[in-house]
Amino acid sequence: MILPAHSSPQPSQAPLLEARGLSRRFGAVTALDALDFTGRSGEVHAVTGANGAGKSTLMNLITGVHTPSAGEIRIDGKPVHFVSPAQARAAGISAVYQELTVLPGLTVAENIWLGSEPRTRWGLLDRQALFTRTAQLLAQYRLPLDPEQVAGTMSVAARQVVEIARALSASARILTLDEPTAVLSAAERARLFDIVVTLKGRGMLILFVSHRLDEVFEISDQVTVLRNGRLVVSTARPGLDRAALVRHMVGHEVDERTTVKPHVPAPGSAIELQVRAAGAMVKLRIAPGEIVGLGGLVGAGRTRIARRIAGLEPKVTVDVRIGERRFTIRSAADAIRHGIVYVTEDRKRDGLFSGISVLRNASATSLAEISKLGFADIGKERRLVEPLLSRLKVVAASARAPVRSLSGGNQQKVLFARALLARPVLLICDEPTRGVDVGSREDIYRLIEALAQQNVAILLVASDLKELLALCHRVLVVRDAEVVAAFGPNASEHAIVAAASQRAAVQAP
Repeated sequence: MILPAHSSPQPSQAPLLEARGLSRRFGAVTALDALDFTGRSGEVHAVTGANGAGKSTLMNLITGVHTPSAGEIRIDGKPVHFVSPAQARAAGISAVYQELTVLPGLTVAENIWLGSEPRTRWGLLDRQALFTRTAQLLAQYRLPLDPEQVAGTMSVAARQVVEIARALSASARILTLDEPTAVLSAAERARLFDIVVTLKGRGMLILFVSHRLDEVFEISDQVTVLRNGRLVVSTARPGLDRAALVRHMVGHEVDERTTVKPHVPAPGSAIELQVRAAGAMVKLRIAPGEIVGLGGLVGAGRTRIARRIAGLEPKVTVDVRIGERRFTIRSAADAIRHGIVYVTEDRKRDGLFSGISVLRNASATSLAEISKLGFADIGKERRLVEPLLSRLKVVAASARAPVRSLSGGNQQKVLFARALLARPVLLICDEPTRGVDVGSREDIYRLIEALAQQNVAILLVASDLKELLALCHRVLVVRDAEVVAAFGPNASEHAIVAAASQRAAVQAP
């Protein structure tokens, strides 16, 4: 049975959600320190801050993933104590995480009602009731989903809507969205924001966690900034300007560059790539020190091309020519041996060994260099890795700390350290600033620019068009895993979007 839609928010004495003196400690580390927080019905409340500020810890306390070390949480003015996410869901709090939990082999309907499926009198799944209930829910909230579609055939954006529908199926009053637009196109982001506005109008409190400041200003009513586990400011968004928000996040002034002045690539033997897969061929040419971007809509095949060049997809052959050198890549080992190094878009799933140290994660592709008779020389490893971690400004309790204890931005820097230790000739960066704060993003921009000045060729995959136009000498537009247009450094966002969406057959130098 579908519950009635939430009515428009009404003024009340108590806010929907409160945190009073909320703290959380992990051993000797204080992740959240005596935080006061308020969220009201019918509000989009952005929670932002640099990596490691305490945003995820706050969300995990609200949703029952962790329990507070001190302080309390109140719903409608009444104290609550959650020891599991199930208890938080029962109280009307649901979460959509950056790493989606949709099961690819199940339908939309099965994913939405997983664990609470309608049953017949004999205890069997009532499929007719399942799909009827799902259709009612989707119609009620105007969610653009097909109840019978298998989730594994859907885009990331559509799977994210499935997660939201699952939250609504539990009659959620509070919804947390953690970096919800990280891999969405502009059109998909607009669709998601339309849904958020609808939910807000029905009286829900949306806690919107994001590093993307444009989105914070576009969608939020209230903004709370955390730094080092403490509250810096909580204010109505109309009273906040961008420069002040950045200053609150990082603790000092930051010059947010919209354009990185690219240097002129050095003359030399260009890297020529012929990527052959399933009868199709993609040809690329990148000069030493040149930054070439791959743009296009989500699902266009940009990452597929990048992974193929890096030897990460089976039954793919990459013929490479650098001057008089010719070689073929059929595996990741081949690519790394020849200096073609890939920094993945999904550091948690494909990039990091979460249970081992920062040091060993950084040296993972250089074990042969630091090993003797099959054993790692720890002293040599530290001499090789630690100066690079320092250069990249990696913040960690120590190089021996598990990499999972680092913030997202610092984890990304560890991946870059690993890539640099492999001495790349061609560095492939796939969404390198995904989920990192404005300060870490600037550090990564500077690193990419510095590598280009050292004659490293760089292939950059990015969904953020401003990022592509700021960094790249050329932007190649990808559609259906093929390059369909090319633009120089003075291209416009409009032209790139038009080429990506087939609205125009644009070709430029």
